[in-house]
Amino acid sequence: MQGLEYVGHALTLDRRAFGLLDHGSGGLRLALTVVFVAGVSSAVGQSLVLFANRVAPRRFAASLVLSGAVFTVVYLFWSTSIWLIAGYGFGHPRPYLNALRTVGLAYSPQLFGFLVLTPYFGSAVAALLSVWNLLAIVVATSTVFHISTLQAAASAALGWMLLQLLQRTIGRPVLALGRRLRIAVAGRRLVPLTEALENERGL
Repeated sequence: MQGLEYVGHALTLDRRAFGLLDHGSGGLRLALTVVFVAGVSSAVGQSLVLFANRVAPRRFAASLVLSGAVFTVVYLFWSTSIWLIAGYGFGHPRPYLNALRTVGLAYSPQLFGFLVLTPYFGSAVAALLSVWNLLAIVVATSTVFHISTLQAAASAALGWMLLQLLQRTIGRPVLALGRRLRIAVAGRRLVPLTEALENERGL
């Protein structure tokens, strides 16, 4: 099965894709590529802020790449949390790389993150992609750890809560560094979209 085939099956929540990736010897590069491109796509979907702040084209592109990198870091933390909870919390330990590969593939729905730019329906599209992504992660977790759907959902939810807790405690310096990097790459402090539009209108 080729990379695009894996992605296609993951989009339909087909367990075979996650199962084959779980038992294969490769797949990590595919997973990381899916996550990074999904991060860039999601950043494109929210790029109105960059446009409104009049970020230069080169810095605009660099900001998208940075967003993809940050997205990948978040994926690594969430995958690690799921690996710990599903593997050791529910007594089904599996190799760490297996979790990274399958959870990464589960980010396939976020490849459509650019559709958040769709007029009037952007918020609905964002919500749909988030739910779709979560369902894929639940299927991937259930498949790779051989646990029930309920246990997989609990692992994903608890993993996300752990990620939020880390971001608000020991992860604060990392978040601060991320904000400084965004400003440095964009070449200016990015103000919220509404504020940027008001400044544009001279309000």
